[in-house]
Amino acid sequence: MGENASEARGLHEALTRQTGFLIARMGVVAQKRFGERLESLGLTMRMWGALNVLDYEGAITQHALGGCIGMDPSSMVATIDELEARGLVERRRHPSDRRAHALHVTDAGREALVRGRELAEEAHEDLLAPLGPEEREQLHELLLRLASARPELRRRAGVEAKAV
Repeated sequence: MGENASEARGLHEALTRQTGFLIARMGVVAQKRFGERLESLGLTMRMWGALNVLDYEGAITQHALGGCIGMDPSSMVATIDELEARGLVERRRHPSDRRAHALHVTDAGREALVRGRELAEEAHEDLLAPLGPEEREQLHELLLRLASARPELRRRAGVEAKAV
């Protein structure tokens, strides 16, 4: 068969009919482009997510942070260890639970977030460049509706992020 417009853009026509494939493909593109930008800060996507949620929630336990972002405990420990080794997060004794530590974003962590958010905006603009403002908002709302409907993307039951 001859080359059509979708093939000229790098997608076979058979694949352009599959919404799930297109969403997955764009997710890979978005993750790759943003991940490459984050590498300049010495961060991974996992670390970026944890640092952002921790900054938003304030000082919380590792368990609560893992629940907020849906990360399993062993990956959460490794992620916090990496953030702590880079001086972006520190563990401090929890004021009301001797067995727990509260996680705190350091000044260096806040600086990394400022630069990371600039990089995130660049990646966002790059990814969504073909869309106008209304289309971007519509896409965001539709993706948010889809994500909100997925039980595996919701916070873990019984885990509340309470600032320390």
